[in-house]
Amino acid sequence: MMPVTTAPYYIGLDLGTSASKGVLYCRNRNAVLARGSCPVRHLRTPDGRDEIAPESYWQDTWGLIASLAAQSPAPVRAIACCAASGNTLVCTAEGQAKSPIISWLDRRKLPAPCPDLHDLVGWPWNGGFTLAHLLWLKEHQPQLFGPNSHYCMNNDWVQYRLCGNWALDYSSATPSFLQDQKNRCYHRDFLQLLGIGEQQLSPLCPSGTRIGYLRSELCGPGLSSSTAVVSGSFDHPCAARAVQVLQEGELLLSCGSSWVGFQPRNTRTVRPGHLLDPFLRDQGGPWGSMVALSKIGVELEEWICAHFGSDDQRYELFNAAACAGEGPARQLMQETFRRFQALLGDRPVRRLAMVGGPSEGAGWRAVAGEVLSAEIVISEYSKEAGAVGAALLAAQGAQP
Repeated sequence: MMPVTTAPYYIGLDLGTSASKGVLYCRNRNAVLARGSCPVRHLRTPDGRDEIAPESYWQDTWGLIASLAAQSPAPVRAIACCAASGNTLVCTAEGQAKSPIISWLDRRKLPAPCPDLHDLVGWPWNGGFTLAHLLWLKEHQPQLFGPNSHYCMNNDWVQYRLCGNWALDYSSATPSFLQDQKNRCYHRDFLQLLGIGEQQLSPLCPSGTRIGYLRSELCGPGLSSSTAVVSGSFDHPCAARAVQVLQEGELLLSCGSSWVGFQPRNTRTVRPGHLLDPFLRDQGGPWGSMVALSKIGVELEEWICAHFGSDDQRYELFNAAACAGEGPARQLMQETFRRFQALLGDRPVRRLAMVGGPSEGAGWRAVAGEVLSAEIVISEYSKEAGAVGAALLAAQGAQP
């Protein structure tokens, strides 16, 4: 086994859809020492295809890692990444890309809906993600299927490029639609349907598992052959770790183009519209359940611009109007939280951690507490919670 450095510095990455974010994190001080980001460059076509060039993606991601590591006071102890997974890449067993990365946003003509997979996979079938991508490739590009092909997502491929070992955590594997979530294994029927073997997929493991150590050719400022590479998770459960949403009755609300709520749940209950995540099951803790108000951020932005203009002061004016009392601005906030509350169902929320732009607005915070009858917490990691959660998993996996 490689030696483990005692330096308390970790890099956490959030491999997002439009951009990847990263932090250099000091565990002893619970502080972000440096942060950075890089764009994810999509190649889109009129027929709905949405792809990413693998080598450019790797170079951008590696540039972010190297930049953060160069700012570390001592060699980085471990690296981990969370991801908006569900993308698809075909490569060789040695990690050489054979296809573009197909984004989860891809809308090419995909296979007809499968039978209900919600209980098996943890997510309801929506016609996209890795299973659907591979079915399309099998029909249209059969040359990609052979004994030397490896089928992965962008996150396990990045991990492989870092350390030379394949691995995929149970959380990130969920949106591949290839995993039997309850039994924590690949579903054999799907592998037979695709004509691939389990050895052609990344071995499954818990989040926070040490996968390997940084390749020697990647060592440089802040990085050494003792830097561990650790498995991460899907992005929202990683963010929940950062803001300490760890128990039933707590809720992480991520406010972006869509608003996503993440709730720890003591039991695995399949409910319409809820996406299930293994979250803390490996430590004897709760499952996670996610719900989303799709594109609500876009709706809100249109309303705010229509009433307060499009300059930089519009959010301040909107929140001031809501704080002033009853009126259209406050009513819009109330209706937004009522819509979200309806998605959550009958489980009360006693503590709400908000991240994203609206968390900075006093009006949003006040109305959230009013409608949900919950304690409102604004994390210092509001804009980088996923990356900080990944850094915490890196610290977990680096332990001797």
